[in-house]
Parts: sequence; C-alpha cells; structure tokens
Amino acid sequence: MDIKQLYYLCALERERHFGRAARACCITQPTLSMRIKQLESELGMPLVRRGKQFEGFTPEGERVLERARTLLSHYDNLKLEVEAMKGRLTGTVRLGLVPLSCMDLSPVLARLRQRYPGLGFEIDDMTADAIVQGLEKNRLDIGGGFFEPEVLAQLNSLALPEQGVVLACGPEWRERLSTAPTLQELAALPLCLPKAGMYFRGYLETVFARQGVRLQPMLESDSVYRLMRAVHAGLGCALIPAGSVLFSELPGVECRPLVLPAMARIGALVMRNDDQASPLARGFFEVAKELWHPLAQAAV
Repeated sequence: MDIKQLYYLCALERERHFGRAARACCITQPTLSMRIKQLESELGMPLVRRGKQFEGFTPEGERVLERARTLLSHYDNLKLEVEAMKGRLTGTVRLGLVPLSCMDLSPVLARLRQRYPGLGFEIDDMTADAIVQGLEKNRLDIGGGFFEPEVLAQLNSLALPEQGVVLACGPEWRERLSTAPTLQELAALPLCLPKAGMYFRGYLETVFARQGVRLQPMLESDSVYRLMRAVHAGLGCALIPAGSVLFSELPGVECRPLVLPAMARIGALVMRNDDQASPLARGFFEVAKELWHPLAQAAV
C-alpha cells in the first residue's frame, strides 16, 4: 500500500467516475483502475462496486475510505506543518460559502497573500450542509454561511453579530414605499428572492406566513449577484441579508433595514475543531480574527 493508492481511491469517491478521477490525478484511466485493483488485492477484499461503469463502494470500501481520508489529511498537514516551520505557508485554501451569507472575505484573502505569497484560494458556492460534510471529509479548509447553534458547537467558528435583513430597491420603487413598510406592502412588491429550498428563503417564508402573508416572487435565483442586478435594472425589489458589499457598487440602489425576527441560524466562518484542521485553515482564522475583531466573536 502506498499514499498514491489512497489518493486515487479518494479521487474516485469525489468524482464518482473512473475517467474523471484519473484526469483529476493526472494519470490514465487504466493506471488508476490498476492501482485501485492492486490495493484491493493487497487488502484481500473488493472496495469498489463495478459494472459497466462506477457503481459505488462496498461497505468495506466505505470503511477504508474513511480511514484513507484521515491518513491523507494527516499526510497533507504534515507537509504543510514542515513548510510552516520554515516560515512558509503554501498551498490552496479550499473555501465553501453559502452565497446569500453575503460575506466579503476579500480583505482576509488579501492579507493572507501579503503574509504568505505562496497561498492560493479555491471558492465554491455550497449549502451549509454540504459545507459541514466537506469539512468532515477534508474536502474543505474553511466554510462560511448560516449554521445552527448546535452545528457551531461542534466546530471552530468565528460568528458575526446578527446583521438583519434589508429591502433593496431602485428609485422607481423607493418613492412608493412608506418609511416602515408592512409585510403586506413588501409582499405586494415585484420581489426578487432566493430560490425555494435555500435557508434564507425559508426564513422569509416563515416570517411572512406568521402574519398570514404569502410570498410570490417575480424572480428567483440562487445567485446574490443576479438578484442585485435585477434590482439595479428596475425589475423589482430584493430581500437579502444585510452586509452585502455589492450594493455599494450599484448606483441608485438603496438598502432599507427591516425590523424582522432574528434568524435561527448564525452567520459564521467555520473550520474543523480537531487535530485534522489544516495549517491553512488555522492561518486563515488567525487573519480573519485580526480583521474582524472586535465585531467578530470567537466561539471555540
């Protein structure tokens, strides 16, 4: 058994396809298949369910995968720790962000690059559940979004104070709105909202439903950028979490704070809370705390 066989096995789990896994590992598909079969032969058990194509892992394969992820995490962290001992931090920080959390991490990334020029960053839009799973499986270093308090209790987290909700509107709508619009008035607007199934959309629907008001959006998207551009174009108004820096880049768009019940979930940055947290994640958190203090509250 060697470390590359474990990398190939984990790549297959990630890609769910032999060809894609081979390309991700920069090897040919026959080579990847051969090396995984060698691992199976050495262990004396099948790890992969094969048909005409990849069909998943055997129960034994799932257990081996769990250990393989842990071993690879320790191996990668060891290499990073050695570089850190030399005063260098290199590699790619893998981040998963909930789009509607409206976190602007650019200052953190910029300071990290100033401090450690060898760093790179990979950012994916993800749900909160996918972020937690990505951290557990060592596919992510850092996550950012809305999380349940009990989830934050199991992770190393940097939580931001509740920022609330704003109504974003252009000139053609703000003159028609009262200073403190009711939920009925808001629901009557041509609303641009997150797609159904997203946490923030569910929060809004619950708040409005308590007052007997049903939301019927004119436009739905899972992209904050598209919602903002729709408002800027005069299509309608948007309800989004406060704190989005993109609105300052859209002339004529006004954000009005709304008095709504606090969300059950908390906006936060998260990382693993064990010895498998990478030096990259720890370095990221150090800089985030420097920049966000005293607004941020560390919940370790």
